[in-house]
Amino acid sequence: MFGIFRKISLTTGLLVGMFVVFASVSGVAQKMTDAKILENAKKMEKIIREGMDKIKIPAVTLSISRAGKPLYFKAFGQTTLPQNNPEPVSEKTLFPVSSVSKNVTAILVGALVDDGKISFDDKVRKYYPEFFVCTEEMSNEFTIRDLISHSSGLKHFSGDTLFKAGFDNEQILRAFRFLKQRPGEFRKVYGYQNIIFGIAGIVLERATGERYEDLVQKYIFDKMGMENSSAIRLDAEASRLGYFKYLLSRFSHDSRKLGFFQAALNLITKTVAHKPKQVVINHSRSFDEIIPLEQIGFFQRFSATSGISFSAEDFAKWCAMLANRGTFNGQQIVSQETFAKLTSNIAEVRNIKDDDVTFVKTRFPRENMFYGMGIFKSPYFDNGKNAHNILFHMGGVYGSTAFFAVSPDDDLAVGVICNLGGIAQTLFCEYMVNQFLDLSFGFSKIDWVQADIDRKNFFHNKVLSMHQDLSERNPTPMGDASDYVGTYSSELYGDIVVSEEGGNLVIDNGIRRARLTHINGGTFSCPSRDICLVFFDELEYVSFTRNENNAITSCYISCFDENKTAFQKKNG
Repeated sequence: MFGIFRKISLTTGLLVGMFVVFASVSGVAQKMTDAKILENAKKMEKIIREGMDKIKIPAVTLSISRAGKPLYFKAFGQTTLPQNNPEPVSEKTLFPVSSVSKNVTAILVGALVDDGKISFDDKVRKYYPEFFVCTEEMSNEFTIRDLISHSSGLKHFSGDTLFKAGFDNEQILRAFRFLKQRPGEFRKVYGYQNIIFGIAGIVLERATGERYEDLVQKYIFDKMGMENSSAIRLDAEASRLGYFKYLLSRFSHDSRKLGFFQAALNLITKTVAHKPKQVVINHSRSFDEIIPLEQIGFFQRFSATSGISFSAEDFAKWCAMLANRGTFNGQQIVSQETFAKLTSNIAEVRNIKDDDVTFVKTRFPRENMFYGMGIFKSPYFDNGKNAHNILFHMGGVYGSTAFFAVSPDDDLAVGVICNLGGIAQTLFCEYMVNQFLDLSFGFSKIDWVQADIDRKNFFHNKVLSMHQDLSERNPTPMGDASDYVGTYSSELYGDIVVSEEGGNLVIDNGIRRARLTHINGGTFSCPSRDICLVFFDELEYVSFTRNENNAITSCYISCFDENKTAFQKKNG
């Protein structure tokens, strides 16, 4: 879900996301023959394989479309690490695409608008009366367009730490009410959101009476012949038992719609008829260790923001539809008029830093970048020259990253997915799309694989440097461990408990627990993977505060820092 969880720079976390590119340079189309594109695809194969080996990525896909049809698609590698009984991936293997799902949701919204089911200007509370964001006035004014345009006025990734904490949907929506808007910035300033975009799925279900995954199947996958794509849990796609559990989880919905006996019959017949599909395992990096992740249902916390999976073959179809402005193989998925609205300039992306590793300065400008509805827009150039106007979106969270780019003027598109992520760990998909665009547009050479390695090493060393600085600055003993023991609380995250076990302090939020390592004074650390459901290759920090009587009164937890939260101590 969630472009999403570590604020490395203002726009680095944007990659909780999707990427679409439009080129507009005269004469380029004549140079881009199918033969030349396939030649570039062969060059990409070599670069991708070398990058996978250097960065330790188990599996990658490359998808290319041309003239409104898939031209090339291939999957590289294996479903998981060699020691975990992997299988070779194929062009039909399912890969989660995380925030690329936002683009799918936006297209689905457009299709429902074309079908007369909803309007972009419909108020959210028309369908979801209990919706609340920041204030009553703002909640009353919020429209479907606002849900999918990142223009709420909230800061980037508001509430994403609730996913990191491991909260379920009910807990997330409860806590979401406590988020704070930047004053006066509603519909004025871009701020990337995962939970708000996810709420769009709830609205679509309320408006139509259909499940989100059924709407995606009906309005998109079935029309486009995308037989190896999914909007449901990967464990459900991988086995009949998993599919049975999925159908059981939606049984109450189906029984209300179809009646108990028909729903029960469907559960049995659909389970028996289900054909298991190959799916990849997602992986995250904890420093230099690549770790397989349990992924059952995670992406479907809010399916509209991160619940889609594509195969390499179907990703090429998706890109072809976007390049053809909403139509694929004669099937209109959205009208050209609606597609134009989806790709209009709504929220301006501002303050992109010169050292931003996502939007590299030699390829992206520092201004004139916008978000529409489920789509980014920007020039893409070669050191400020030969600019191509582009649309883009990307995704990366919880062991999976994805990126795709489309140039309608050339009717050319490219997409890349890998099962390592999120974006704070690797920009491999983004950089491989850049690599293909550079080859296609004849841009100057950049070693994009090395750029990703350099980016990873830079932030890894930054973490180590910060840790060393904390350790060496005014060294102070921790004092009596019993001083820290107790329950600490915040309105956003609820209670966390600090206890002493075998001479060590342990922190527990009711979902995950981690042993704390003393650094200096009242500051402790623990591996991100121990305390966070979604983790990166870094340490998290817990800092305790004392009052004038030297009694501990509160603590700050680096991974649960929404609204600069301080957990207040409730007891001793």
